[in-house]
Amino acid sequence: MALDAWILGAPLKVLRQEDHPYRETTLATLGRHELSLHRRETVAGPGCELYLDGRSIFLPGAAAPSGTWFDLCRELGYEPARHWDWDPALILFQQVVPALAADWHEPPMALNALGLPEGVLSLAGLRQTFAEAVAGLRREHLGPVGAKVAETFEWLPLRAVAFHDDAQLPLDFEGTGPCGHVSLWIGIHRDRSVVLEGRSPATSLPRRWVIEDLGNRLPSEAFLQAAGLNPEPPKGFEAALQSALKRLCHWMEGPLEAYRRTYPVGISWHHGRRERLLGRTIVDVHGGSPPMLILDDGTEVAIDSDSVLTREHGGI
Repeated sequence: MALDAWILGAPLKVLRQEDHPYRETTLATLGRHELSLHRRETVAGPGCELYLDGRSIFLPGAAAPSGTWFDLCRELGYEPARHWDWDPALILFQQVVPALAADWHEPPMALNALGLPEGVLSLAGLRQTFAEAVAGLRREHLGPVGAKVAETFEWLPLRAVAFHDDAQLPLDFEGTGPCGHVSLWIGIHRDRSVVLEGRSPATSLPRRWVIEDLGNRLPSEAFLQAAGLNPEPPKGFEAALQSALKRLCHWMEGPLEAYRRTYPVGISWHHGRRERLLGRTIVDVHGGSPPMLILDDGTEVAIDSDSVLTREHGGI
């Protein structure tokens, strides 16, 4: 596993591996926490069970790891909007588990085309669903304008998804309350992405989808710029874009809701500037205009170069 791809703000250290008949086990630490991976034979093939601090967080057939793993990811710095292409399930099954099972002697675990145990819902599945929806736009053959809209979305893959818990909505008996607000980040680069905000006034679907913070730009300009295409849209592009957005968001509603059911409530995935900086350590300083402080979670903070105002005449 490449160190520059590691998402969590603590190292994973493998302590020991045991190879008992019919069962292999790996013990490791992740920061101040203990992880263990146990091989399990299932009807679908070899699988695994995972423990965090002595408590089971995943059994074969589950749709996602337990909320304890989500809490740990948040504790160690994971944020959906900052760590594109990753979510807690992908971090666990595409980073942690391969490292723990690297030296296992038995046949590899049974994984699907996304590299996950069968039945696990993740951001990778949503990205695949979004790509299929975009491919559907291309197949509709709506003429030159429709082709331009399809090309725009082909350059704007789904990169990140974040759910915003609504304290006003009641929890269900499973403790996984409905979510009235979800954000979808689409784009090539995070600094010029387009954010789609889905809001539901009640627990019913579908959500009302809006494009976040366009400033004075038209939606067509924002999408074309994010896609790296000519910002001058052809005639009729704006209406075709809005129609395509409506179809894409409708296509995503069911998969998004199923994915949401895997997320525990009560975890604050987005912090304000103060909370993001509180308790962080400066690890580097980059010169420039303005100079930048680099914190231990990768955050860059600009240093105000303006001199501090002083009073020419002293006194209280």
